[in-house]
Amino acid sequence: MDGFTLAYLGFLTAYAGDWERGGVLSSTARSLNPHHPGWYWFVPCFDAYRKGEYEVALEFARKANMPGFWRTNLAVAAACGQLDQREAAGNALRTLLVQRPDIGDAPREGLAIWWQPDMVEHLVDGLRKAGLKGRWTKPA
Repeated sequence: MDGFTLAYLGFLTAYAGDWERGGVLSSTARSLNPHHPGWYWFVPCFDAYRKGEYEVALEFARKANMPGFWRTNLAVAAACGQLDQREAAGNALRTLLVQRPDIGDAPREGLAIWWQPDMVEHLVDGLRKAGLKGRWTKPA
């Protein structure tokens, strides 16, 4: 019955690769508290991104309503990059790089703390399409 603990376990479980179980935990946490914190939406946000449902990922990022948090800007930059929404992608990317400059220098290392390698590559691809440049990028 502890929404915070369920949400955090869902977050960690999904990001470790068990998206189905993490999604159930996350959904249960949201149902326990209709006034939950915005970060409870990150599991469905990144799950939608993982599935290539970029518009849905953006909807969840907006629901999170945390524009000052790096993970929101990561989701928006990567999803908008995938959707070729250059202005929105660039704005989110610039904010993300202020919040997390390490992602600009070594994005794979910064993101691998949280996600599995395939998700890291997918996110880096979205960031590259959003305008992230560097010696580590693969050409389009």
